[in-house]
Amino acid sequence: MDKMKYWIGAVLLLAYFAGLTATIKKDKGPSSFDETVGSWIRGMRTDSLTLFFKALSPLVSTTVFAVLLVAFVALFAFVFKKRLEPLLLVINLAVAFGLYRGLKSLFERPRPSVDALFHASGFSFPSGNALMSASFYGLIALLLFRHWRKRAPGLAWTVAIAAIVLIILIGVSRVYLGVHYPSDILAGFAIGGAWLLICAAVSARRM
Repeated sequence: MDKMKYWIGAVLLLAYFAGLTATIKKDKGPSSFDETVGSWIRGMRTDSLTLFFKALSPLVSTTVFAVLLVAFVALFAFVFKKRLEPLLLVINLAVAFGLYRGLKSLFERPRPSVDALFHASGFSFPSGNALMSASFYGLIALLLFRHWRKRAPGLAWTVAIAAIVLIILIGVSRVYLGVHYPSDILAGFAIGGAWLLICAAVSARRM
């Protein structure tokens, strides 16, 4: 039953992503939704918030992902004595990376041209940071939640809530900093979330 819920959730997120692609204009510029929500988020800029959101950027860097991958693969393999989960983490990160690179090349949407607080290279849709944080951080949190939900339920829920908050903040930070449109973030969350749910379905019966 749990596996079916995961698959249904993944299909719904993929359908949502398909719907988002239909909202992109032929010139690939911002929609009215992008302009309204983007302006509202950027209107909250303060020096303190800018420092905070800039500090989140390294959390989705290749170096940090690589370090976390090694750390959590070791944790699940040697401490928790799991076999599938370490491999799943490696596959999850590799596929997420391929998805965001491939989709960006497919849609070739330029990044916002004004109000950016720092330079970001590459195309804009979908957001790679949103996709990879939803997929990779989401999977780490899910696997830890499953491992601790009976042994330490308080810790399990703390990890789950912290991961959700972190993923949302990473997404918001990209709009706040002016390097993505809101629809880029939602698209990244949709694809990353769908891939996370597929990984969750694959590992559901082994937990």
